Amino acid sequence: MLLSNYAPLRAVDLPLPRDRQFYMHTFELANPSVPKGFEDYLEPVRQLVRASGATLGVAHLTIDEKIVKAGMSQRRPKPHVDGCFIPQAMVWGHEPSPVPGWAHYCNSIAGKTFARMPVIVAASAAGCRAWRGIFDGMPKPDGDLSHISDQLGRGEVLTPNYGYILSPDCVHESMPFDADTPRTFIRIALPNDFAYDF
Repeated sequence: MLLSNYAPLRAVDLPLPRDRQFYMHTFELANPSVPKGFEDYLEPVRQLVRASGATLGVAHLTIDEKIVKAGMSQRRPKPHVDGCFIPQAMVWGHEPSPVPGWAHYCNSIAGKTFARMPVIVAASAAGCRAWRGIFDGMPKPDGDLSHISDQLGRGEVLTPNYGYILSPDCVHESMPFDADTPRTFIRIALPNDFAYDF
C-alpha cells in the first residue's frame, strides 16, 4: 500500500540553466548551504527549507540544469517512487550491499531508520506529474510503478517556479517535452524521519 501525497510550499526564483549539475550536496537544515559555484541557489534553498518546516538534521541537494531535448524527460520518466540514498557510497541502492540505481526499501540518510524519504522539488519549467491517493501495489526494486498505472488517473502537473514537498511514497514522473526546453530542477532530500503535515 502506498500513501502518495504532496503539497505546494511557495514560489521560488530559480537560476537560469547554464548546464550545471551537482549530485547530493549535503548540508545541515539549521544552516542551509550550496556547493561552490552554485551560490545563486542559496536563497531558493533557504526559502524552500524554511517553508517546509524542516529545521533539524541533514539534507541533500541535487541541482540539474540543462536543455531537455524534444521527446526526452529531464529526470526519470514513468510513474515511480524515489529510492534509497547511501551517502557513504554516493549511490541509490540496498543495505548492506549497495548497488547503483534506484531502490525503494531503505534509505540511510541521517543514519537512522531505513525508509524512503520526503523530498522537496522545484523546476523552472513544467515537467513533473504527481499523484495523490492510496494505491495498492509495491514498487519494483528500481522504484518503478508502471504496473499500477491503471490506478493513477491523470495526476497533476506541478506548477513551474514553485516548490513542492513530496511524501516518501509520492508517486511521480518526469514528463517528455514536445520541444527543446531549457529547465532548471532542484531536489532536496530530507531526513527520513521528517514528518510533514499533509
